[in-house]
Amino acid sequence: MIGSLKGTFAARPADSEVIVEVGGVGYRLTVSTPTAASLGAVGSEVCLHVHTHVREDAIVLYGFLHD
Repeated sequence: MIGSLKGTFAARPADSEVIVEVGGVGYRLTVSTPTAASLGAVGSEVCLHVHTHVREDAIVLYGFLHD
C-alpha cells in the first residue's frame, strides 16, 4: 500500500489529477481543486499523503496535502 509520495510534480493531465514522478515512475493521483492549486508549478518538489482505493474495476490513488 502507498502511504505517501515525495517527488517531482510532473504534469496535470486534468483539473482533478496530477502526476508525481518518483524514481522514474509516474503516479497519477486524484486531488481536490485546492490541493492541485497548492502544488505550485510543474517541475517543483511535492509531497502528498495517499489513500489507495481498490475497486473491482479500478485502483485509484487519492492525494492529500495533510493526513
